[in-house]
Amino acid sequence: MTAARLATDVFVVSVQIAFVIAVAGALALVVRIDAAAVRYQYWRALLVLCLVLPWVERRRVALPGIDSRTFAFPSIPIVFSSSTDVSTHAPGISWVEAALWIIAAGILIRLMRVAYGLVRLRGVRRSGHLAATDLGHDELQRELGTRAEIRYVPHGQPVTCGVRRPVVLLPEHLASQPPDVQRAVLAHELLHVRRRDWIWVLGEEVLRAVLWFHPGIWWLIGRVRLAREEVVDELTVSVTGRRRAYLEALLAFADAAPFNAGAAFARRSHLFRRMTLISKEAVMSSRRITVSCVALALGVAAGSWYAVRAFPLMAQAPSFQAGTVSQPGPLEQSAKAITPENPIPRRKYSVPPRYPASAGGGTVFLTLRITVDALGRVGEARPAANIPGGPGSFATAAPSEAFVKAAIDAVRQWVYDPPAEAPIWFDVSFVFSPNSETRETPLGMPILIERSRERSEGIVTPPPPPPAWTRDGVTIGSPLRIGGDVKPPIKLKDVKAVYPAMAQSAKVEGIVILETVIGVDGRVDQLRVLRSIPLLDQAALDAVKEWEFEPSTLNGTPVPVIATVTVSFTLK
Repeated sequence: MTAARLATDVFVVSVQIAFVIAVAGALALVVRIDAAAVRYQYWRALLVLCLVLPWVERRRVALPGIDSRTFAFPSIPIVFSSSTDVSTHAPGISWVEAALWIIAAGILIRLMRVAYGLVRLRGVRRSGHLAATDLGHDELQRELGTRAEIRYVPHGQPVTCGVRRPVVLLPEHLASQPPDVQRAVLAHELLHVRRRDWIWVLGEEVLRAVLWFHPGIWWLIGRVRLAREEVVDELTVSVTGRRRAYLEALLAFADAAPFNAGAAFARRSHLFRRMTLISKEAVMSSRRITVSCVALALGVAAGSWYAVRAFPLMAQAPSFQAGTVSQPGPLEQSAKAITPENPIPRRKYSVPPRYPASAGGGTVFLTLRITVDALGRVGEARPAANIPGGPGSFATAAPSEAFVKAAIDAVRQWVYDPPAEAPIWFDVSFVFSPNSETRETPLGMPILIERSRERSEGIVTPPPPPPAWTRDGVTIGSPLRIGGDVKPPIKLKDVKAVYPAMAQSAKVEGIVILETVIGVDGRVDQLRVLRSIPLLDQAALDAVKEWEFEPSTLNGTPVPVIATVTVSFTLK
C-alpha cells in the first residue's frame, strides 16, 4: 500500500469515527438516559463500534452481490496524493509520508508514556506499606467478594491496579478522615476490583495512544470513564448507605494528583456532575430504558451507515487467474456507463507498470478493466478480454500472472478526478517490452516503444520496415518514408475534426498525433495513433480518413508514403 493510499484511508476512517461520535453525542443530548449503567454501556458500545467500523466495511465491500446503486447519498471526495506528477513519483519524502511518520512517532511516544506510567505505579506500590489488620476492611471485602491487597502510600488519590493480584493504593492522610469517609473510599476502590475495571483502563490508554491524533476518541474515552465512575458511585452509595459521607470523600481528594491518568478517584472537571447525580436518586422505568436504547441504537446505526456511504474506504483488489478473464466485482457490477454526461474523469496521479523480473521476455499487450469509485480511486481492477483488432502480431507473448499483477499493482495507485456519477468502469491497455518503459496505449492501437538503452546511449535505430499495404485485396507495395527524393504530399482536401461532446464536457484538449499511409491516388489508406488522448482519438481518425493529397512521387512515379499528421483540439 502506498503512502498516499494509507494516508487517505487513515483520514477517511478518522472522518467516519468523528461523524459517528458526533451523531451519538447529539443523540445522548436528545434521548436522556438517567441510568448510569445504561449510559456506561452506551458509550462503551460506541467505542467498540468505532473500532470495528472499518473492518465491517471491508467485509461488506468484499461480499459479492451488493449493489450500491440502491443508495443515493453522495460520497465526499477525499484523496491524498504524494506527488503532483501524473506519471512518476516525486523524489524525497512527500508531506503525506511525513505526516504518517509523525503519526507513527506520536503512537510510539504515547505508548512509552503508558509504559512509564505502569513502571511509576509499580514504584509507588513498593513505596507504600501494607494496611494493618482491620476488621472493617476484611468485613467489606467479604461483603463485596474481593481479595485485594490494601496499601497506604504517602500521597495521591486512591487507585486500584492489577488483575491477577489486585492492589488498592490509599493515601496516608485518608486515615485522618472520619470512618464513614474511609469506608466509602475503600468500597469505591474494591468495587473497581470486583468489576475488573483495571483491564478496561489499560485498554483505553493503549487505544488513546494509538489514536492520539483523533480528538473524538479522546472525548469518547472521557465519556466512558466518567460513566464508569458514575456507575461505581451508585454502587458505593448502595453498599455504604452513606450518601453524605461519600460526597465528603469526593471533595477530600478533588485536588490530589492521580498516580495514573486513567484512574482518578475524583476529577475536578467531573466532580460537579458526579455530586449532582449522587445527591439525587435517578429512576428510569424498564419501558423507558427499552425505548431509549432502541432509539439510540437506531440513530447510531443510521449515522454509521451514512458515514460509511459518504466516506467509503478503498475496496479490496479482486483476485485473478492468469490466462482468464476474472468475474466483475461488486463495485464494477454497480458501475455506471460512460456517457457524455459521465465521461472518463481526468487522471491526476499514476505510475507505469514495471516489466516483471520473473517474466521470460517478449512483448506483451494487456488490457485491464478498472472501476473508479466516488473518490476518484481505482477500487477494482481485473484483466479484460482481448479487444478485436488489438495487438495482432505486435505481441510476442501472452500475458502471464506476473504481467497481470504488475499492471494491477500499478493502476491501484492511480487517482482520478471524482466521476460525475460513480462508480464508473473503463478499459486501459499496456504494452510491456523488455528493457523499456511500459506505456499505456489506446485499445486496439499498440505503439512501438524505443528501447531505453538505445535512448540513453544516443543510438538511433531505424524502425522496422512496414509491411506491404493492401487496398481491396490488391497489394500496393511497401510505403516509403518521406525524406530525400521522396517529397511530402500536398493536402488537397481538409476535413476538420468534430470535437466530441464527451471531451468538451470533460474539458479535455490537446493534440493527437497519427501515422498514416497515403496511397498512390492520394487517399488515406491506413492510420494508427502515435500520441493518444483517448477521448479525442476517434474524432481525429474519422477526420483524417477523409483527407486527400496530391500523391508523392519518386523519380516521377507516384508511390505510397508514410506521413505523420497532427490534429489539434482546443477549447475556446
